[in-house]
Amino acid sequence: MIPSDAPTPTYDDLRCALTVPQAEDTSGRSSFVLRDDIRTGRLPAYKVGGRWRILPADLDAYLEALVAPSRGTR
Repeated sequence: MIPSDAPTPTYDDLRCALTVPQAEDTSGRSSFVLRDDIRTGRLPAYKVGGRWRILPADLDAYLEALVAPSRGTR
C-alpha cells in the first residue's frame, strides 16, 4: 500500500521494481513479513499485473527504519 500523497512512479520506475520474492532475497526478511508490512503500509508497494512491486529506494528506506540507533557501549 502506498501513501495517498506519494508521487506516482513512472513506467521505468516500475520496470526496475522488485517482486516480493526478490525483495525477500535482497532483504533477508520473509515474504510473509514483507506482505504484512505492505498490507499495513509500513512498506510502500504497487500492484502491477496482480503482483506487488517494491521500488528499491522504498525497500532501502524500509530496512533503514528497522535498524534501531545504538544506545552506546556499557
